[in-house]
This record gives sequence, C-alpha cells and structure tokens, in this order.
Amino acid sequence: MTPLQHLCQLKQNHQKRRYPNVPDHARPKPKYSDKTANSLTVCVVDWLQLNGHFASRLSSTGTYRNDLQKFVASQQRSGLPDVLAVVAGAAVFVEIKAGKDRLSSVQKEVIDELKQAGARVYVASSFDAFYAWYQHEFTPTSTNPAYVSRA
Repeated sequence: MTPLQHLCQLKQNHQKRRYPNVPDHARPKPKYSDKTANSLTVCVVDWLQLNGHFASRLSSTGTYRNDLQKFVASQQRSGLPDVLAVVAGAAVFVEIKAGKDRLSSVQKEVIDELKQAGARVYVASSFDAFYAWYQHEFTPTSTNPAYVSRA
C-alpha cells in the first residue's frame, strides 16, 4: 500500500466512524494527490489529524480591508512553515515545497531558529517523503521508545 493509499484508507475509516448510518457505497471515496503545494498541504494536515494529532495550516497571506480600501499585510512572521502540528507533545512544523519551489533565505533562517528552539521541522516535497520522515520520527522503535501514539 502506498502512502497516499494509506491516507485514503485512514480517511475512509474516519468517515465510516463519523457517519455510521451512511452505507459504504454512498460515502464518497477520498481522493488525495501531492502534485501541487496546496494538495500536498492537504495530505500532510489530514495525515496528522487522522493520526490523532493537532495540525493546522498556517497562512501568511494578507487581507483586503473594504473599510480602508486597501490590502493589509498579515501580522504573522515571514518565513514560518506552512503547517504547524503537535505530535506527542512536540512542536512540529512542515514547510511544503512542490515542483521547482525552493526555500527562501528568510525561510531557512526561521527553520534554523525553530530547530534551535527544539521544534522538529521537515521540508516536504512529496507525500511519500513526508510519510517516510513521519514513520522514522514518530513510530516507536528501540531508538525512539518514548513516543506514544494518540490515534
């Protein structure tokens, strides 16, 4: 089973528990892709949430204020990764990079600061790569026995 298939299976199981009165044939099958930054972000956030962790997409996009008739910049710090999560009590940040997209110098600085502060940070370019990183970091092993899943 591929990581995307595993994610689809988790989502189907979640939907079955959430909507027990809906027959299987009437429940829409989840579809995931990691071809764009937006679709990869959805995969990462859903994976984390479906595994019982807190996860949220961070957005540094400003907003248009009708009362001022202008665009107002976000108050969020520049360079923060796209996804914030808490996994087993640890702060986890995931920066999404799809296609030819690369880290900016500001993003590199913020990632270094986050790591120095004790956060775990991963730059994801595909769901397969994120999945492998997640399994390595958060699956109990003899070298990582303290992790306890909250799923």
